[in-house]
Amino acid sequence: MDYLQQLQRLCATPAPSGYEYPAARRIALMLERQMDKVEIDPLGNVIGVLSCGKKNTKTVLLDAHIDEIGLIVSGHQDGFLKFEALGGVDLRILPGREVQVCAEETFIGVVTCMPPHLQTRSETEKAIKKEALFVDVGLSQEEAQKKIPVGTPMVFAADCVRLQNRCISGRALDDRACFCTILRALELIANAKRNVDVVVVGSVQEELGCRGARVAGYTVSPDYAIAVDVTHGSTPDAPKSKTFDIGGGTVIGMGPNLHPNLTKLMMKLAKEKKIPHKIEVCEGHTGTNAWVIQTVREGIKTGLLAVPLKYMHTPVETLSEKDLESTAKLLAATVLALGEEERRV
Repeated sequence: MDYLQQLQRLCATPAPSGYEYPAARRIALMLERQMDKVEIDPLGNVIGVLSCGKKNTKTVLLDAHIDEIGLIVSGHQDGFLKFEALGGVDLRILPGREVQVCAEETFIGVVTCMPPHLQTRSETEKAIKKEALFVDVGLSQEEAQKKIPVGTPMVFAADCVRLQNRCISGRALDDRACFCTILRALELIANAKRNVDVVVVGSVQEELGCRGARVAGYTVSPDYAIAVDVTHGSTPDAPKSKTFDIGGGTVIGMGPNLHPNLTKLMMKLAKEKKIPHKIEVCEGHTGTNAWVIQTVREGIKTGLLAVPLKYMHTPVETLSEKDLESTAKLLAATVLALGEEERRV
């Protein structure tokens, strides 16, 4: 798989939380080549089913969310757009950023920033407040109100680009890069003997509280589930105890949110198949869809794989293709191992 090319396709369509449907349609078309059946549920989740062809088999759900953080227009002032956040947007990175305004007609806007020449000394030393930020699209008040109504979503305007040493940077890699690992895992298991049915979910509204995964988990009611999401990549300014080196392999989650036997199976397979990996202890909420999937219906045996990502929730999220491949390989190995008599989970 050409990861850059695939990510450019996956990230091309904006999908801020609650407004994922255009991206869901594109992703559904991509899944149709590999699945027996694909549908989009009323909430917007993309659900693909791949049967192993056997009766009375168990089901494993593979989940990665397809939404991204964004903004939503809340009003107009002198032609400028007022906005609120969709998900965990860091105000510090907004001034001077380009955004894509997803109205009936697409516009490019810029988040306003006061020139340092016009700021007082006290203003330069304080964190900027949201009320002081607007989006400038170059329209008059009348034009803005007509063409960009209240409720219009916006996302960062940024493309996926290749950096050195097989690194990729861009917006929405959280979490469409992880959906990419699921697509790659499907390639790896395409001609292999399987003992479980596979259901792939591209879930919505994870950034607003894992809403899509809760609904999809209830609908599918699988025996096993593996959520694939990002974790924090190492940078010079970040604590070493809470981050993982880019290019160091996939990260296996371990903690009460995750089923111990499924976690042990993934660790065992990673060692046997020499797949680069690390362990992340998640003592409470994992901050992923695993949190809600685990407690759906009577409870679901849930695991978590993560890809180290630098600069999370920015337009320049950065990761390594090496970690994407490690995650895909372990995901594929786990699917093939599930259902075998000697490896009951």
